[in-house]
Amino acid sequence: MEGLREHRGADRFVVNEPLAGSFGSAGVTILNMADLGVQVEHAQPLRLATKARLWFKRAEISASVQGIVVWSHLSRTPNEQGKLLYRTGLRIEEGGKQFTEAMELLAVRGLIRLDTDSLERKRLELAAREKARTSKPIMKLLRPEHEIPPDQALLIHHARERLRANPDEALKWYNRAKFALHENGSSAAEAILSHREDVLAVWEYLERSVDLATIVKVFDRK
Repeated sequence: MEGLREHRGADRFVVNEPLAGSFGSAGVTILNMADLGVQVEHAQPLRLATKARLWFKRAEISASVQGIVVWSHLSRTPNEQGKLLYRTGLRIEEGGKQFTEAMELLAVRGLIRLDTDSLERKRLELAAREKARTSKPIMKLLRPEHEIPPDQALLIHHARERLRANPDEALKWYNRAKFALHENGSSAAEAILSHREDVLAVWEYLERSVDLATIVKVFDRK
């Protein structure tokens, strides 16, 4: 279990066999998990910022914790039955200790394994986003604030308030964001200096599913 603790802050763990569970009334299959977060697959759509209880059980290992939807999209490729399913990222909000203990037991039983490619994929995604950003004209029209989807704005506000109430947790997410930006290369210093610590912390807490400019616009609303 010590090895899992060393990795759990940054890396993701893949479920070796489908791990069935539920999120509220929706049946889900857990695909992978990380520090207080899981990625699930499911048939019915889930709205951003939806809060519900995440439950799963495998043999004697189980967890029932409160979670929130931080991102969700429809898969581009059908499953073996020819159906398109949703992929969703859930952040664990309450019951973190129970989730961590269940995750450690799953690792001990060999039911999850370290996804050694996850960090590299994140670096490549950040590099691609930065390349796209720098290739755009310096002057660009900003979208009106009302075009930010209400559920996305709600999600940002929720994350901000949660991190304000938990300074240690906020610092953790900020440090992870800073590390990720440094890993991305030469643009790191510019990105870190351009955004406040609370902006970067929320960005990382939401698994970088919302762009930094959108977070800033929501923060700056009166």
